[in-house]
Amino acid sequence: MLKFTSFLFLMLHYLFILLLFINQPFGQHKSDLQGNWSGSIEINDENLRINIIFSYSDGILDGSLDIPQQNAFNLPIEVLVFEDERIEFQFQTGSGPAIFSGRLYNGEPHIIGEFEQLGEKFPFSLRKRPSTQGIRVGLPEEDILIETRAGQISGSLILTEPESPIVILLSGSGSQDRDENVAGFRVFRELSGLLYQQGYSSFRYDDRGIGLSEGEQDATIHELGEDLEDVMRELKMNYGDRFSGFILLGHSQGGMVSSLAAKKADLNGIIFMASPFLRGDEIINEQITLLSEASGVTEEVLETNLNFQRRIYDIVRAEGDWTEIEQELSDRLEHQINQLPEQQRAALGDMSSFIRSQVDRQLSAAKSRWFKSMIEFETAGYIAEADVPLLALFGEKDMQVAAKSNRKKAEQLKADFDLELDIVVIEEANHLFQKANTGMPGEYGMLERVFAPGFVETIIEWLQELD
Repeated sequence: MLKFTSFLFLMLHYLFILLLFINQPFGQHKSDLQGNWSGSIEINDENLRINIIFSYSDGILDGSLDIPQQNAFNLPIEVLVFEDERIEFQFQTGSGPAIFSGRLYNGEPHIIGEFEQLGEKFPFSLRKRPSTQGIRVGLPEEDILIETRAGQISGSLILTEPESPIVILLSGSGSQDRDENVAGFRVFRELSGLLYQQGYSSFRYDDRGIGLSEGEQDATIHELGEDLEDVMRELKMNYGDRFSGFILLGHSQGGMVSSLAAKKADLNGIIFMASPFLRGDEIINEQITLLSEASGVTEEVLETNLNFQRRIYDIVRAEGDWTEIEQELSDRLEHQINQLPEQQRAALGDMSSFIRSQVDRQLSAAKSRWFKSMIEFETAGYIAEADVPLLALFGEKDMQVAAKSNRKKAEQLKADFDLELDIVVIEEANHLFQKANTGMPGEYGMLERVFAPGFVETIIEWLQELD
């Protein structure tokens, strides 16, 4: 993320590079920050209590803020900087941004820094609450470790009595924990509880290098598919007498991973939850188009950005030289910085160092092994060979995996290959299947943390029809 909201807005109008679906982090672990934090801001010898949830999902590190004494809850937070233990984040007020600048001390874990609003600065501190991951009141939930080719995978297992199919939940892009926590909405934690209430077992797990799971975070789609194979093998070996078969539920990129197992003999079905049916690069281009249009970007600028994005794809596929792209991006960033007010330019510090760091950050995901595998991945090819029941769920207002184009592709596959595929669009739902106003990702943290009407009901009805 860049340092100023105004700068981000300018970049939106001049250059999109890697958007929410594909902006995978490397370097400092976002798991160091993810979770619940409590603390206070010291204002005139009084402590203003604050509670913060930081989360990382689908390429966005963000969160939500509660200020109980002011009856303010679920205020969306934008993380501006998180590197070298330095963190800066903000939330919007009626009079402009309120900014927290501090340092993360992992040993505690503890954040200490300054809070600034309307030119006034006050000290603040936060401490991370102990994790309750793997513990859900009223559920027979067990933390287990599974050995895979990449190392140990840690997850939460819920088994019903009598036995039922077990639903394995696979998260979207970016390194995520088992709960798939997005802006405070623990999507998979909530869904696993609702599945249990309806009599279905489940298993959800931390991605590689996140939580208690081992392995390199820069994993290809096919390597994530290997993790899934190992998880299914170990579950069957150790708990096979406690469930009656496997159901895969993949959210966003998780559906791509699930499709790799579409021909497995012991698979009972697959649920695609806002998952791409188009190729990866087509999904990114559509994201760029939808978010640009919603943000008022002109057609001319949009086409410039799409052309730039296509050049990135060409370099990634050919494993080519990044020098020209890096220089062009650097020049564009410098041009945009020069349009900022002098005070904001000065706050960036050394111009060349700042630009270099931003170029590296913008291109880090594109240079990863994961990104190459994602833009080349043809989900449709694997789905076409499926011989198990399939359910494709799309959110009507999803801006990350658009319902219209992906539904059209799903319907085409169903007709061409005579698939046992049910396709349902959930009205007014966003990418997380919350009832949304705009569907924009920035809205996630402002919405009620529950699923839109019809989402869970559709899943349960489909599962019951399999029995």
